[in-house]
Amino acid sequence: MVPLKAWSKFSSWAYLSCMALGMFIGQLCISFATDSFRLLPVGLLCGFLWVCAGAFCFWAVKAEQDLTGAGVRSMGVSILASFVSGVLIFSESTLLYFSIPAILLLLFGLSRLAPPQGNIFRNWRSLLGGLIFGLFLIPYKFANVPILEFMGSFALGIFVSAELLVAILSIKRRAFFEYGLAPSITSMFMGVLWVIGQHGCFWAIDSNGALGYAVGYPLTQLNLLVNLLWGVVVFHEYPTKPERIKLAIAVSVILCGGALLALSKM
Repeated sequence: MVPLKAWSKFSSWAYLSCMALGMFIGQLCISFATDSFRLLPVGLLCGFLWVCAGAFCFWAVKAEQDLTGAGVRSMGVSILASFVSGVLIFSESTLLYFSIPAILLLLFGLSRLAPPQGNIFRNWRSLLGGLIFGLFLIPYKFANVPILEFMGSFALGIFVSAELLVAILSIKRRAFFEYGLAPSITSMFMGVLWVIGQHGCFWAIDSNGALGYAVGYPLTQLNLLVNLLWGVVVFHEYPTKPERIKLAIAVSVILCGGALLALSKM
């Protein structure tokens, strides 16, 4: 999200378009280097679902006028959805006396970061986006295909779906979105970084990997802490002492939840 903060006039839809292109180029290089590109329908489907989730979140930011709150609500729902689906659908083993308090701590810590939400139905876009983000990898889990083979089709599905969505929105508004050189290149670079990080995410949620879906996916959502650190150091967010105290308490609660969740797999 750095380009959206650094260039306030850069459209979130232009950001999605450029980031999707960066994802596709980055993954294409990996796929050709490892000779692992396969056109898999399940990858295209998951890519489409990912774009749907992102679209609802971007829509929520605009409609709810709340960048931080929309992101936090989406992340909270995705954590809960992935944990429940991992335990109930895939019967993944976890020590519930650790994992359930952990999930509650994560949700509580996230709630401290969001402003008061008022009527919950007003925020249906961010909640629905979070739900899709928490469930979009279920087809991949059922397909049981190698990560490298899946990632090529996944990135292609994201790229095609994102560009189609942006094209439809451009036609609807009868104008192209503005693509500044600096934010566009930065967004593409963010897409490449996302692909690299996503390989780690897939390793974490893999049934034969370290953590599984119920624990691995929620833990990957702790990238929020990096976003918060970036916001404080670079963009000087939370400038006052009371705001930073509140932030420190919320982060401490989230870290405790993350630690408990990791312990639930021991």
